[in-house]
Amino acid sequence: MKLAAVTNEVAPLTSPNTLDTILKTAVEHGITTFEARTVEGKRFPLLTGDAWRVLKGARTEYGIEYSAASAGNLIGIPMGSDLVSLHKDQLWSMSMDMAEVISAPALITFAPQRSASDDAATFEQVVTLLGDMVDRAAARGINVQLENLPGTWADTSQSCLALMQAVDRPTFGYVWDTGNLYEAEKTTFEEGFERLKPYICNVHLKDGEFIDGKMTWKHYGTGQTNLKGQIDALKSIGYTGTLALEAARIPHIEGDFEASLAYLRTIL
Repeated sequence: MKLAAVTNEVAPLTSPNTLDTILKTAVEHGITTFEARTVEGKRFPLLTGDAWRVLKGARTEYGIEYSAASAGNLIGIPMGSDLVSLHKDQLWSMSMDMAEVISAPALITFAPQRSASDDAATFEQVVTLLGDMVDRAAARGINVQLENLPGTWADTSQSCLALMQAVDRPTFGYVWDTGNLYEAEKTTFEEGFERLKPYICNVHLKDGEFIDGKMTWKHYGTGQTNLKGQIDALKSIGYTGTLALEAARIPHIEGDFEASLAYLRTIL
């Protein structure tokens, strides 16, 4: 398994000209693989010129490689919204263009938001939408990874499985985000892992627990998601992909990344 940092999860830095510090911090801790996501407060691919210059140059400057890029496609957008076509066309095209420039082999997407009026026909529309996005990316040599998120058509492990089976493309994989699954299902990972393990190609690691009914992110090993059990489960299937550290708590403070990384290394 390969440890990966995320551009907005290493340090609580969102102002201009701070990406260099984030990259250096990860490299100093032995991590040279990154997921490109939010950079200096702006979500990929809608970056400032300076941030984009640093992101592009990091491969040469720091020996960094990118495992994936995540533009936040379709977050909070139901199928009936006119934003769906804008995300599918313009935002997705820009994401593919910029992923190619930084040699990111994969793009992460989310599923549309569920709404009260959704039905079986809506599910088929979601499948067609995702399939089209996957096909366009595949034509350019880019894989697509579906990330689960509460409130979306990929909220629970069962919902994710339904989409993976229905879209059914060889270049379409699954981001196992156990923290998001715990928030949606309010149970630990075991049943969901059994459903989704054939599709896992990337892992987002978070730990946390419900406090007063609200999901609260915590340092690794101090929450209720059973992080060690997740690592052991991945070992049992011979998983060799990335483990992306989503170590930031809310509020994000200095030391979150280092504390969780230290624990993670004791269980790998």
